[in-house]
Amino acid sequence: MAVSLRTYLNNKIKSKGSTIAKEKAKAGKYKSIAAAKKAGALYYTDKNGKVMAAVYAEDLKKAPTKTAAPKKSLRPRARSNNVGSTSATTAGETAEVKKRNAEIKLAERARKDTGPNAARKKPMANKNGSGYLKNKNLDATITYKKYQGMSAEEKKAAGLPISMGQTEKSFNRFMAARKKSSK
Repeated sequence: MAVSLRTYLNNKIKSKGSTIAKEKAKAGKYKSIAAAKKAGALYYTDKNGKVMAAVYAEDLKKAPTKTAAPKKSLRPRARSNNVGSTSATTAGETAEVKKRNAEIKLAERARKDTGPNAARKKPMANKNGSGYLKNKNLDATITYKKYQGMSAEEKKAAGLPISMGQTEKSFNRFMAARKKSSK
């Protein structure tokens, strides 16, 4: 496959580590293509005093199309086709993936536990028994009317919230959730 004259000369100049101006400055020493080629120059001066390239047609036909090394690919290295196999990844890769996943989960958790809505997202009761549902000895006989007549200390002792919605519906919802959690 033939290469263009410009590509051929640029590749040769690049491989020599020179410039076009330096190579053309040497052209005055040579009066024929053969003399320039023998000396390893890329340019010569013809009989009219014009600087010409010292290249034969055969040189362009047999020249490689690319002399530079291929660039390193930006794509990640391909893994083996064993999709389900864990042996395709090394132990180091697996450890790195697990570490990174743990960092991501911690960052997500930290993001959720802060900010303007953090107080809303706290659970009503934890596994260790903190929160409103910690008193599991619920008196099922407490009604909304009894709740309204209780003082703050009595409500605390019974494990009820001190303040609640103003409707009987919200009280009944709370009591139903307590009964479910006490089972």
